[in-house]
Amino acid sequence: MLTLLALTVLASRKAPASEQPDPGPEDGGLRMRLVVSPHAEGGKEGYDVRVDLLNTTKQDITLRAGWPYDTDKGDVKDYIEAATSIEAYPALAPWLGQVMAGHRTSPEPEHVLKAGKVLSVSWHADGRRLKNRVTDPLAVANPEFLFPGLYSVHATLLISRAERALFLRSNEQLVPIGGSRELPKHTCGPLWWTDEKTKTAALGLGSLHKVVPGDRFLIHTGMIGITWTLTITKVEAGHSTGGLEPSRVNPAPAFPRWGAFAALIPQK
Repeated sequence: MLTLLALTVLASRKAPASEQPDPGPEDGGLRMRLVVSPHAEGGKEGYDVRVDLLNTTKQDITLRAGWPYDTDKGDVKDYIEAATSIEAYPALAPWLGQVMAGHRTSPEPEHVLKAGKVLSVSWHADGRRLKNRVTDPLAVANPEFLFPGLYSVHATLLISRAERALFLRSNEQLVPIGGSRELPKHTCGPLWWTDEKTKTAALGLGSLHKVVPGDRFLIHTGMIGITWTLTITKVEAGHSTGGLEPSRVNPAPAFPRWGAFAALIPQK
């Protein structure tokens, strides 16, 4: 009898297979849910991704896309797929570059989301990214997960309800990149201090973040292609130090200051 009771209690604690993650916070009557599942295809690492927009109100909501160019022909579901941004912990380096400013003159597509209903958008991404395309790489993040491990991932989306812009942020999803559930190597962090005389700096990442001597971090100056490189020589638990070298000597770029962002340079 006791054994049967114990089994009953354990069974009651197990979540139903159909249970979905609780979506993120509400904005303008909408909530956003993110579901990510590892799914290899043809021997290639990959991930199935689904984004749900939930209408939590008792009224229909008209969603409007925000395509930047007239050449963008997709509907609202296509826009959600392209405009959903991925953020992760540990943080991953953003894309850097230049894009043409938006100049759309065509009407934006719309979609009426009925009261209490859900609009779902799904796709499959190969490799170690969770998206296949972006509307604007400066505003929409599609980072590459360079190192295996268990990442905390959220999705964000800018979308309009009639004339009002909404910012949606999803629930947290734990994504095992490379099939690993270990702490991933941290690849981005701020400079704690810099010394222009000795050309040295301290980075706010250490052995606890899996930084090792010889790791090299790139520091951008705000000018494309003009950078500094920090080569780690000494590692403590919560920070590390090393020497700084500019990408050019004459004229030398502006020296990096406290708080500057440094991103790991992957080894080839």
